[in-house]
Amino acid sequence: MSLAPTAPRGTAGIDRFTPAQLLRTARLFASDPGLADLIDHGAEERQWVELDSTPHLQIWLLSWPAGTGTGWHDHTGCSGAFLTVRGLLLEQTWQHGQVQSRSLPAGEGRTFGRHHVHHLDNVGVQPALSVHLYTPRMENMTRYALTPAGLKATGVERAGAEW
Repeated sequence: MSLAPTAPRGTAGIDRFTPAQLLRTARLFASDPGLADLIDHGAEERQWVELDSTPHLQIWLLSWPAGTGTGWHDHTGCSGAFLTVRGLLLEQTWQHGQVQSRSLPAGEGRTFGRHHVHHLDNVGVQPALSVHLYTPRMENMTRYALTPAGLKATGVERAGAEW
């Protein structure tokens, strides 16, 4: 007979995270004063630095030169969170047949579910930094084009091969 307590399936644990836990973790990593030292400040394209990783969670630092963006994409079944550390990011999502926009200045973040399709841009005049978490590890990313009929999948990128 086992006396160890078990968590009900679907609750938070070492391999499952609530949205609040993801955002708290993003805030923890974003508070590191040395983050800016991890990127090339003269870069003209976005940069990615993996801060930490387990089979169940990936944590990335992204740098955004002014005017750079992601294009429409999803995270192929991952949930997650992101937080703007420095600068101003604009997130666009596709909801109910319309593009919805949300500004995320430094200190602002959000969580997202497994089927979240979005587009992020640095709309500020200065470079931006952000921390992104994905659970489970993100292995693929589906790309989309915004057409008059809505979003249309254009391809799948694989981790390590295209980003």
